Amino acid sequence: MKKQYNKLVRDGVPQIIIESGRQCKTRTLSDQEYKEALLTKIVEEVEEFRTSNSEEELADIYEVLDSLIEFLQYEPMHIDYLKMKKKENRGSFKDRIFLEDVVE
Repeated sequence: MKKQYNKLVRDGVPQIIIESGRQCKTRTLSDQEYKEALLTKIVEEVEEFRTSNSEEELADIYEVLDSLIEFLQYEPMHIDYLKMKKKENRGSFKDRIFLEDVVE
């Protein structure tokens, strides 16, 4: 029985499938396809985390973000710097503030 996935998977998944005695069809994505697949994967992993609250799913989110940062050739330390600057200027989310409305 064939099951369609059509999604980005970790590099070791095809080998795991083959070692389990199954067959799989894969292809290498173009740059644009890869970027879109990474963005789709982030949403998928966030949704999985929302339902499971699992540290493992949170780790998956980090892995996808790391892959996106590397693909876009962003400097991880610069991303950390931007995060720190935003935190200094606007704060973090630790106080759990939920903005309901603003009157102009």
